[in-house]
Amino acid sequence: MIILYDFYRKIFARQFFMRFNVFLYNCSLRGLGIWNYENMDVSGENNLVKKHLKNIAKERNEFVVFDVGANLGDYTKLILSDITNVRCFSFEPHPNTFLKLKNNLSSMPNLKLYNCALSSEITKMKLFDYESMDGSSHASLSEDIFDVVHKSKVVSHDVDVLTVDEVALENELEKIDFLKIDVEGYELDVLKGARNMLDKDMIDFIQFEFTQLNSTTRVFFKDFWDLLSRGYKIYRLLPSGLLSINEYNPTTNEIFGYQNYVAIRKGLT
Repeated sequence: MIILYDFYRKIFARQFFMRFNVFLYNCSLRGLGIWNYENMDVSGENNLVKKHLKNIAKERNEFVVFDVGANLGDYTKLILSDITNVRCFSFEPHPNTFLKLKNNLSSMPNLKLYNCALSSEITKMKLFDYESMDGSSHASLSEDIFDVVHKSKVVSHDVDVLTVDEVALENELEKIDFLKIDVEGYELDVLKGARNMLDKDMIDFIQFEFTQLNSTTRVFFKDFWDLLSRGYKIYRLLPSGLLSINEYNPTTNEIFGYQNYVAIRKGLT
């Protein structure tokens, strides 16, 4: 392998081949489950639900799901359509988006909707979004994301913030089978608000995003690894499978591009 690397470097480590090398790099990222965002098939989310969660749910009387950052409800709808014994809690803080979510899922059973964000503590915060497209899927608790990444003017909304632990206690939940988190850079804060549930092994599956937005919120993959790896096996989602992350490697893990991970509690794999 070293001989092959050396040969490639001698031939292609030149300015002339820059575009070619960038092209190969971008192809490799997609093969590793990064920047596969166009739909839930290429992101691997459909495969996760239909080939993993659905089979696990069959073995249980009730399958409890938290969809944190539900947006318009596509993921919630996928879960409710594919898993019959599900009890779903969906969270969307944006007031405009929440109304659309409510309308989109009005006919769905076994569903409880929350117009709030989840984070590390119970409080109130400002939710930011594009000034030109208020109610987008990019709404975030971080204003810097719009300045640094999206380079856009923002509007803000005051939103209520709860924690996973508080909602679980309020609903007398003994377990969360699947916790899905898509909150535009604040995924780690949601997990910090689930510390009691995590410490008691009361969450089986956790799906979370790690993206270019984490470079702005200063959250590294190592933060997720340190929090979860002791009790969970961690995988990156591929379109038709899971890529096991067996050890922390900053070179291959700290890639700030769209990707989805699933942490599966040890003993279930």
